[in-house]
Amino acid sequence: MTSIERTAYPQFKRLTSARMLHVSFTPNADEIGWARERTSAPEALFAVVLALKCYQKMARFPRSGCR
Repeated sequence: MTSIERTAYPQFKRLTSARMLHVSFTPNADEIGWARERTSAPEALFAVVLALKCYQKMARFPRSGCR
């Protein structure tokens, strides 16, 4: 059976190093500016930037809401 890492459905690893989080999820100035134009609250800004970075990593948006 093919491992999940080799499929068309990328997933996050259970354990990720601080360096990899920094490299993959630190937004640049353009991304922050784009998100600020679309939000008014700091919580919403964080959520939009996080969703954007997840999209860039996984090529899809995460599901909304907690489960």
